[in-house]
Amino acid sequence: MSGIDDTDHDPIFLLSTERSGSNLVRSILGTHSAISAPHPLETAYPWGKVTPPAELDADRAGRLLRDVLVNKHYSYHPLESSVDIDSVIERFRRGKQSHSLFDVQQALYDEYAAEEGAEAWVSKYPALWECLDEGFDYYDDLKIVYNVRDARDVALSFKRSNVGRYHPYFNAERWQREQARGIDLLEDHGANVHQMRYKDLLQDPESVVRGLCDFLDYEFEEQMLYYYETEEAQAASESAGAFENLTSPIMGDNYDKFRDQLPDEEVRLVEKLAGDELRYFDYGLTTTEAERERYVLDPDRYESLDRKLRWRAAVEDWRHDPREQIRRHTTRSFAGYMIFRYGVFG
Repeated sequence: MSGIDDTDHDPIFLLSTERSGSNLVRSILGTHSAISAPHPLETAYPWGKVTPPAELDADRAGRLLRDVLVNKHYSYHPLESSVDIDSVIERFRRGKQSHSLFDVQQALYDEYAAEEGAEAWVSKYPALWECLDEGFDYYDDLKIVYNVRDARDVALSFKRSNVGRYHPYFNAERWQREQARGIDLLEDHGANVHQMRYKDLLQDPESVVRGLCDFLDYEFEEQMLYYYETEEAQAASESAGAFENLTSPIMGDNYDKFRDQLPDEEVRLVEKLAGDELRYFDYGLTTTEAERERYVLDPDRYESLDRKLRWRAAVEDWRHDPREQIRRHTTRSFAGYMIFRYGVFG
C-alpha cells in the first residue's frame, strides 16, 4: 500500500564526522514515535557527479530512483521498512525539481516517513558536509543536529574500524576540515543548529536527549534511552561490525580512550592538525604549543603506512566476515555505475 500523503515531514540533518557516535544518535532519534531515522537512504547517490534530475526526462529520473533503492536493498545495511518505488517516483515528480541531491532525498525520506507514520525524518548522509548551503536553500525550515566527538578518539576509532582511512593523519585532517565547516555553520545558522558533544551524551544521556527534543520541538519519550532494545538496532548490529554497540546501553566511559591507547606521537600529530578546533569545542590539549610547532608532518610517509594498514585490514575483514565485505564492495561498485549511467550519459 502506498505511503503517499500530503503531510509535510520535518527534515532533520544529523551532521557528524564518521566514527563520532552518529549511529548512536540516529538510533536514539529513530526510537521516538514521531521521528523516522533510517540508515542513510541516499548512500548510493554520488552527490555532485551525476546529472541533476531536473535535467533528466521523467523515465530516466524514475530509473535513477529505482537504482538508488535497489542498491540500498542489497547494501550491507538494507532497509527495515518496505518502500514502494512507484510512490517514491510520484513524490519525486511532485517535488521542486531544482537541486539534484535534495529532490532525490526528499522523495525517499518523505515516503519512508509516511510508511512509518512519522512526522519528521533524519538523514545522516556523509555527503551533507559538502552541500549545507544548498540544503538551507532547498528546505524552508531545516534543522541540523551537529554531533562532535574528540578528534583523538575519532582517530583511534578509525584505526579499529573497517571504513575509511586508518592512519591518524588523514582522519585528523578530515575531522579538522569538517569541524571548521561546523563552526562556520554555527556562526551563520546558529538558530537552526543544535550542537552536542558525544562525551556529554555518554555522561548524562537523559539531559542531552531532553535538550535534543526541545530543539526539535518534540516531547521527550523515555523509550529513546532504550534504543538498544529495538528491532532496528538488532538488525543494524547484525549487518556490520561498525554497528555492534547499538544493541548495548550507552557506555558511559567510552571517551578519552586515546589517553591510554593512542601513541604519543599520534596524539601530537592530531593536536597539531586540529588543535584550534579541539579547543573551540572545549577539548583540552595534552601538548604544548612548542611541541606542536616542532612536530614535522610527513604526508608521504603517512600515505605509505596507510596503504599497508588498509591492505592488512582488508585481508582480516574478508577472513572475519566475507558476506559483509561483499555487500560493501557491491555498494561501492554501484556508485561507479551511477556516475557512469547518470553522469557520463546523463
